[in-house]
Amino acid sequence: MSSTYPLSPASSPKSLDRVQLELLSLALAQPHPELERLAQDRLIAAWSDTVEAFLDPKSPERRSLDPHLLGSCRLSPEGLGAGLAAVLGGVREPAFRSLLAAAVSRGPSSGFVLAILAGNLPGLAVQPLAAAVALRRPALLKSPSSEPWFAPAFVEALGRREPAFLEAYAAATWAGGDRSIEAPLFARAGRILAYGDRATLLDLARRAPGKLFGYGPKTSFAVVGALGALGAPGDPEAGGSPALGEVAAGLARDIALFDQRGCLSIAAVFTTLPPEELADALAAQLALLAQLWPPGPGEPEALGAVQQLRLESEMRGLHSRFLHPPEGTVIVEPELRFVPSPGLRTVRIHPVEDLSRLPVILTPWAGQLQGAALAGANTDALRPALAALGVSRFAPPGELQHPDTTWHNGGIHPLDALIG
Repeated sequence: MSSTYPLSPASSPKSLDRVQLELLSLALAQPHPELERLAQDRLIAAWSDTVEAFLDPKSPERRSLDPHLLGSCRLSPEGLGAGLAAVLGGVREPAFRSLLAAAVSRGPSSGFVLAILAGNLPGLAVQPLAAAVALRRPALLKSPSSEPWFAPAFVEALGRREPAFLEAYAAATWAGGDRSIEAPLFARAGRILAYGDRATLLDLARRAPGKLFGYGPKTSFAVVGALGALGAPGDPEAGGSPALGEVAAGLARDIALFDQRGCLSIAAVFTTLPPEELADALAAQLALLAQLWPPGPGEPEALGAVQQLRLESEMRGLHSRFLHPPEGTVIVEPELRFVPSPGLRTVRIHPVEDLSRLPVILTPWAGQLQGAALAGANTDALRPALAALGVSRFAPPGELQHPDTTWHNGGIHPLDALIG
């Protein structure tokens, strides 16, 4: 399929028109016996080899792709590398084998999968694609116009390694929302998976009734309880709790990765620790990460919002630590209410005397919460109540943004999201 529509990063991807999409959807809707008969070991080998190639910054695939992604994703080279390592690391062979094992218990599904991707994270295409390949279900990936490079490059590389994929998987971009283009496509698709804002998902649900599974906008946070008496970070004789510096380093990674654009990016921290100490430690770690993962260029709107937040914190006399605006902003906010971050590695730290109050504080955000990084005493006990609010991922600080492909995003198995 990708040989019919060459969309490799060697040439600028072009939007497909109505006729091209009509032909593409007709081809995807046909049976694909080569894919169905493909031996499991060959399928695994092709997938794993492609993933490893895209993980390697020195591979031909990455050398060709990275210059385009740097322009479209607006990340620094180091930030892009860290982001791709996180996303692709979650679909490596061990996790992919787990997905294949789970696919055995799923029944057959009709029609191809249409995955409508978002442009906030590089490499996001591999998540729905891994599930589709595990189910041996054809798929079309729609790239956003802001980032049209990764998906076609990955699909083309997969097809080079295993020709059975060529006719069953494709990636393209077109003018989203154009009903004359999308109506026939939606009619032929068996399942539509979409990432987008609430208005976009509502519109898609109206135009493809019964077929849509949507991943809407969500946000994440951290909870840090008492850490106890500790030795050096990582010291196995230190009592079993992470040291403040180690926790702060993990929080900083979950804030800075993807320049805080992901649904698993930490936007706020609730803690029983002295908040000023945690704020100082976190700001120091963000400063270190600004050297390791320099931020990309900040959008003017985000820069304005961060500057406004800084001015307000100064006027209120709040304990704050300001780095260069795109590198990080840490503010101790005494008000116990969750407010999303304006981005650019900005985080509020909220002191909480009793962590059992946290689910009530977060209740207004039920259904809009994605992940929680938990560290310290009494934080694991919060899991059931937080899960009831929609939190679908729990992890230690530093690991929140590294789920593998079996993660139940939104509380549903990734395979079930493709089975309507």
